[in-house]
Amino acid sequence: MEIIISHQRTDFDGLAAMVAAKKLHPEAVMVFSGKTTNNVKRYMSLYKDRITVKKPSDIDYKQINRIIMVDTRVAARIGPFSDLVEENDVDVLIYDHHLGRNNPIQNAEEIIEPVGATSTMLVDKIYSQGIDMTSFEATLFALGIYEDTGCLIYESTTSEDARAVGYLLDQGANLEIVEEYIEYSLNRKQQELFNKLLDSIHQISIKGYEIDIFQAEMEEYIPDVSLLAHKLNELHDADALFVLAKYNQKLLIVGRSNDDSINVGETLKYFGGGGHNRAASATIKTSDEWELIEWQEKVLQVVKEKINPAILVEDIMSTPVETITPDTTMREADQMMLRHGHSGLVVEKDNEIVGIISRRDIDKVRNYDLLHAPVKGYMRREVVTIEPNASLKEVQEAIVEHDIGRLPVVTAEGELIGIVTRSDLLKLFYGTDDYLKNRQNLYGRSLVQVQEKRYDISDKLELIDEQLLALLKKAGRMADSLDFDLYIVGGFPRDLVLGQVNHDLDLVVEGDGIEFARELSKELGGHLDIYHEFGTAVVSLEDLKLDIATTRVEYYPQVASLPEVEHGSIQQDLFRRDFTINALAIQLNQASFGQLVDYFSGKKDLEKGLIRLLHNFSLYDDPTRIFRGFRFASRYDYNFEENTEDLFKHAIELDVIEKLSSDRLFNKLELGLKDRNPVRFISLLDEYNILSYFSPGIEWNHETEILENNVTKVLDWLHDLEIVTSFEEWVLYLIVLVHGLNETEIKDFANKFNINKNLFDRLMTSLKADKYIRILHDAEDNSAIYYLLQGLAIEDMLFLLIKDFSLEEEIKLYLEKLQWTDIEVSGEEIIALGYSPGPIFREVLDEVRKAKLNGEVETYEEEKEYLEQLLAERESE
Repeated sequence: MEIIISHQRTDFDGLAAMVAAKKLHPEAVMVFSGKTTNNVKRYMSLYKDRITVKKPSDIDYKQINRIIMVDTRVAARIGPFSDLVEENDVDVLIYDHHLGRNNPIQNAEEIIEPVGATSTMLVDKIYSQGIDMTSFEATLFALGIYEDTGCLIYESTTSEDARAVGYLLDQGANLEIVEEYIEYSLNRKQQELFNKLLDSIHQISIKGYEIDIFQAEMEEYIPDVSLLAHKLNELHDADALFVLAKYNQKLLIVGRSNDDSINVGETLKYFGGGGHNRAASATIKTSDEWELIEWQEKVLQVVKEKINPAILVEDIMSTPVETITPDTTMREADQMMLRHGHSGLVVEKDNEIVGIISRRDIDKVRNYDLLHAPVKGYMRREVVTIEPNASLKEVQEAIVEHDIGRLPVVTAEGELIGIVTRSDLLKLFYGTDDYLKNRQNLYGRSLVQVQEKRYDISDKLELIDEQLLALLKKAGRMADSLDFDLYIVGGFPRDLVLGQVNHDLDLVVEGDGIEFARELSKELGGHLDIYHEFGTAVVSLEDLKLDIATTRVEYYPQVASLPEVEHGSIQQDLFRRDFTINALAIQLNQASFGQLVDYFSGKKDLEKGLIRLLHNFSLYDDPTRIFRGFRFASRYDYNFEENTEDLFKHAIELDVIEKLSSDRLFNKLELGLKDRNPVRFISLLDEYNILSYFSPGIEWNHETEILENNVTKVLDWLHDLEIVTSFEEWVLYLIVLVHGLNETEIKDFANKFNINKNLFDRLMTSLKADKYIRILHDAEDNSAIYYLLQGLAIEDMLFLLIKDFSLEEEIKLYLEKLQWTDIEVSGEEIIALGYSPGPIFREVLDEVRKAKLNGEVETYEEEKEYLEQLLAERESE
């Protein structure tokens, strides 16, 4: 029996997702895991004949062999079914849009997509499979999407949500019904509580963020306090709000956030609650010891600790700061501003800030012919400063409140380390076309000088086989016919400069990438796949594929989020990448075929062996670039450029890696272990204090490093044997990495990263390695070796060698000979001798096998003779 469930207190997205999942899995039965929200309850009272949803009491739990969960992936949220999803004989399929959940359900199949509502992803699957829907269903699905995306205005809303709503409207979705249930009036008790909360408002500024907090006592529980929080949020323009409602020795806290720097889910987790970054709640059992005002202060204290501005002053400030003395003339100050492109200067005396002189001040005295006068007579003496760990909110407040254009950045010890200007903020928020000119931009401040350089690398093109070279020339001619500029980018030009051929063929088009892909596919006779939402296409040929995209700009609205994309030039397209060595392109148009295009001195960095970031927000946009940098450093034996190394350390200290899901984090570890120099990759993880993100118990010490280096030795030994084996070599590096963990730590590691059963078994077997090594050393004959190793996977045996290479002869003997040893006699010979089947069959056949393994018998006749001897001995006993 299959059932479809959602979380307790099922909302419209949960209900709609259940109905949508039912269309995809028609044999499944829908079941509520608990109560529903009031508006869903009201909806179901009218439409229960159209939607059949059973109660848990209607279900025979013993008959359930599959559970389909929607709009949640947390076992604790599905009430009476929470134990079932952990059972081995129950399959679990999850559809959810919540990313980064902890404690995943072991062995569940997860389909997780970063959209605003679970209903969106299921509607897309219904559409893809060509399944019809009624206008009633379309209306319900629209309700689910509108509720979870705030009618498509929450920041979590994606273009997929909007497209899904458009499709549902085409299918007859009724927006009047949607409006009726999304917005419903408050009852009398809710209105009374709402008025109390309004009267109790307390406003406070924390780290520059405006926080509103409301509190009220209730004589009894009043449902849908979250709705009241939503309405309060609409009435007040705060960065976040918290509602505290106390009743019957319980305290309900509801949080809403309008800024990514304030994660109310993390805040209320402190009180045992949870939810989204933008919406969360917690219920606490209280006593009369604490008044509401005390709870309010505690909430604000936790908020202060949890606020984590995505961008700090130190991330955007300019440094070093040009300073002048009070005796510098206005003319000298004017010339200095012109020379450096500044609109103001900091005035210092004896390493102490004493004033600010601005372009406006100089323009005033210019009319009076006073440029010879010292700046101390005209400078602004009331200098407002800011600390490097202040938030953008605090910068904005200071600039607006004091009507100033620049803020010197000063440490707690009074040291001037940078400056933030009004222009920096404007470029950060609105910069677009000018961001390649060493200014603030959608990516952050450029770390490179921008100058187009072109190199003739025709000699390197000789490394490419003739067939691939002909294909690239044909693509260039096609681009010419369409009047497009065509480039090959990514790993191909980087590795070609290094004298290597990379068969990842990423083409970018200044023009229309999809149109180019269509025409090229026709020309080459390839299979074409188009992805309109990303503006990309893939042309698949018999033995290779071409990834084609329009040159574009992309930026990240928040840390570790998916990028937003807009069209751009090849220069802009290259600048959006991670490192200078990956920002190279080879033009394929006929007139410029084979020219290496380099805007950011990537070729020079390749030659110097340097890894240099292109922009200072790069690691905040995409923390996986940290791991990519480690892979390049280990693969090519390169070093990090000084500023880049500082940014790596700073990003790691700010815990940006915590933003990555466990799946993405493990994937980056796997890629590093599969790369050319996994040992150095691991050493870099240790050097930058990243190993603890995988498990606090992992240690990189001298013993571990020796074992990791032994992996290559053992793999070379295995390859020399020329034995056909099937396993993934990177797994050996992982086994060595975690071999110091105990059983509990390995299980925690496996749960955190959803490790598959085979890999989990390999990690668990490694715990017994020392025991196996001792037994192998003590083995007196071949049969002892055989019976010990036959139950081990090839990875297990190789790990024994990694730990003790002196066992090579024993393991070689097993791999080359013993594992293939079989006996020709069977139970048929025993029956022919007049015996009836029984335990003796296995016992004597095992003895024959041991004898053959030890070389005591070889031919069939010898086996049969020894078998008869064994049977006779058994009869005489």
